[in-house]
Amino acid sequence: MERFIQHEPLFIRHFKTDTWPYPVHNHNHFELMFIHSGSGYHELNGELNPYEGKCLFLLAPDDYHTLIIHKETEFSVLKFSNVYLDGTSNESVKNEWNKLIDHLLVISNTYDSRLVKSEDEIDKIDYIIWMIVREWKENNTSNEVIFYLIRSVFAIIKRNAIYQLIPGNLPHGSLFIEMMNYIHVNIQTPESLRLSALSKQFNLSPNHLSSSFKRQMGISVKKYIGDYKFKLIENRLKFSGLMMKEISNEFGFTDLSHFNKFFKNQGGGNPKDSRKK
Repeated sequence: MERFIQHEPLFIRHFKTDTWPYPVHNHNHFELMFIHSGSGYHELNGELNPYEGKCLFLLAPDDYHTLIIHKETEFSVLKFSNVYLDGTSNESVKNEWNKLIDHLLVISNTYDSRLVKSEDEIDKIDYIIWMIVREWKENNTSNEVIFYLIRSVFAIIKRNAIYQLIPGNLPHGSLFIEMMNYIHVNIQTPESLRLSALSKQFNLSPNHLSSSFKRQMGISVKKYIGDYKFKLIENRLKFSGLMMKEISNEFGFTDLSHFNKFFKNQGGGNPKDSRKK
């Protein structure tokens, strides 16, 4: 399998084709691939995902893919690295951006690679993508306008993607969306995710919150938190150069022993071995 290497923090391509010109490959960067028109199949990590008309896919560096085009397809592809994601001196913006990418990668890898299904919302993204492409063609480099346009795209994706976590026709669905948003935002502060803290945040008794979450979502709130944290740590091991101690500190573990035990209990084995793989 080929691995495509990109050294620039951001690179944007826009093209039309009736034959996909690349073999199955992965990258050393993230990709947001927006399809403006056309039809065919996107083969992602060995699974075929049909596409027709406007849609988008988010790919992580270890994802491998190719396309089988049935009808001429128009693409805009945003290729960006961790360096680009951290490319702002504003720490709050940087943290917000990184949490957003974490959130979307976990959802896309776990639930559905097509993160936006609403036609109205995909039209909004289509409009913003055209603005990004135009800005890129005029300057042939990244700038502040492109940075914030891309953040707008991801904000819309997040707004839509989280609904995929909620079973259809779920009573009080908006409450569970709020809960999951809260968990995702506070995943690095364990004290905020204790059952007592969650019950206070959502004005529910601990027993009611716990039983309602498990009944409606099919999983305990504790397991949901653990699974989400584990997937984020896996992403850190794959995509970042952070030391084990730095990752452990980021997610609020008291020491490396506690971190290693959590990772092993989640089925990940030894974090060092996982990183080597």
